[in-house]
Amino acid sequence: MKKVLVATFLIVFLLSTKLNACVVFIYHKIGDNSTPSTNVSKTLFFKQMAYLKKHNYNVISLKKLFNLLSSKSSLPPKCVVLTFDDGYKSIFTPIKKVIKLYHYPITVFIPTQAIQYRYPAYLTLKQIKELMQLGVDFQSHSFAHPRFTSPPKNLDRTKYLKWIETDLKKSIDFFKNYLGYKPYAFAIPYGDYNKTVIQAAKNVGFKIILTQDATPLGKNTPLYLIPREPILGRNWSDMAHFKEVLNEKYLAVKKRIPDIGKCDRKPKIIGGEILNINRYIKNSFYIYTSQTGYIKAKTKGNLVYIKPNFKFRKKLLRVGIKALTKNHKKAVILWMIQPTKVKNR
Repeated sequence: MKKVLVATFLIVFLLSTKLNACVVFIYHKIGDNSTPSTNVSKTLFFKQMAYLKKHNYNVISLKKLFNLLSSKSSLPPKCVVLTFDDGYKSIFTPIKKVIKLYHYPITVFIPTQAIQYRYPAYLTLKQIKELMQLGVDFQSHSFAHPRFTSPPKNLDRTKYLKWIETDLKKSIDFFKNYLGYKPYAFAIPYGDYNKTVIQAAKNVGFKIILTQDATPLGKNTPLYLIPREPILGRNWSDMAHFKEVLNEKYLAVKKRIPDIGKCDRKPKIIGGEILNINRYIKNSFYIYTSQTGYIKAKTKGNLVYIKPNFKFRKKLLRVGIKALTKNHKKAVILWMIQPTKVKNR
């Protein structure tokens, strides 16, 4: 009996180690009620930061996450990365206080046009440099913060790619000219992407690309598809949601069906080929689309899928898969598709 218990413990331990996930949080505004949909109250924000400390979460830097994923190394248990998008002034004092209290590493993604031309709601260059002295990592959120999946009309793929690259190069030039370094990371504005957006970001030299697909990540997550969990608004900033997100696992796939970017409005199947499908409870798989919600999935070997009886109405939406791990943790993956007849996007 003792040997059986030891063996069972080892199996559960090894399984949980392999399934280590990292949650990358996104915050936007802290204590700014002028835009409730992107705001988190100061009370909730500091309660969440204290929760991470009290429950021994490993808050690591984005650069460390990049190094771990690049080297295919295991992620630490209870891994968290803190990021802020846009660089609003409301985050200046809260970030300083968090660093003083907990010494957490923090990355802020800035749309550099807003900084360069001194938009009043955004951090000043002086404030950015003050935060840099405290160890805050500033990276690119584009130059003009456009929706890169909605380019000017009548662009072929070559011109479309160049349009994106031109904006990103302006952002990189800001970092070089005003902050003295080239950014290695890019957070996609609005989280809207396709293959051309990803390719453009790679072409100009970004090493890690972050989305707003609301899931954790795992060691097999591609560096160009780093998902993040938004903490904002009334429903997505409370402690219940925060704790729920921290308990999720990353569902790794060998193949997304359909893949990111362009696809038919009515694909033959929606789903994916699951990596190590035996880690999950049989018959716990569901397919998600932002048009339909979750639909019970069929399985065939490592393939999890549905055959849709509907057409996608939107030109941009997310699809994904969720399941339960053997220890009844929710595992999930999401990605963005673009059901459109436009070629090569």
